[in-house]
This record gives sequence, C-alpha cells and structure tokens, in this order.
Amino acid sequence: MGRTPYTDGRLNKGAWTAFEDQILRDHVKIHGVGKWGKIAEKTSLKRCGKSCRLRWLNYLRPDIKRRNISQDEEDLIIRLHRLLGNRFCLYGL
Repeated sequence: MGRTPYTDGRLNKGAWTAFEDQILRDHVKIHGVGKWGKIAEKTSLKRCGKSCRLRWLNYLRPDIKRRNISQDEEDLIIRLHRLLGNRFCLYGL
C-alpha cells in the first residue's frame, strides 16, 4: 500500500551542498513548487522528493526570516501563550 519511492540505490544522504541548493532554487523558480517526487527525475540532485520539499520549506524559501526575535515579539508570544495555551500559534503571529 502506498507509492513506490524513486530510488535506485544512489540517493545522496546527509548535508546539502550550496550547489544542490542552487539547483533546487532554479528548479522552483522555473517550475514552481509541487510535484516534489519528479525533481529526482528532472534534476541531477539525486535526492528524494521529501528531502527536496523539506529543504525548500525549511531553509530555501525566500520569505523565511532568519533573525533573532525582538523583546516585543518575545513578550507577545508569552502573553498569547498565557492566554491561549499551545494554540497561540494558530492565530498567525
């Protein structure tokens, strides 16, 4: 039950290189997001679709802000957590 993953025993594992990141960025720029399983067939990444999707969502998306949070933001998170519990994140902080 379920899909057979695209593997021929030669998938890369471990840390991504800057070259692989650039290939993934270029592919997403041209083709858009989605159909991650086809990336292994269309590019030279030799990564599974899940790995490509997670790399894009967690590290390479241009709208990800990588910075320290300010004291005001931290106070807001604490106040919302006191008020709403763990559901505070559902309200689009």
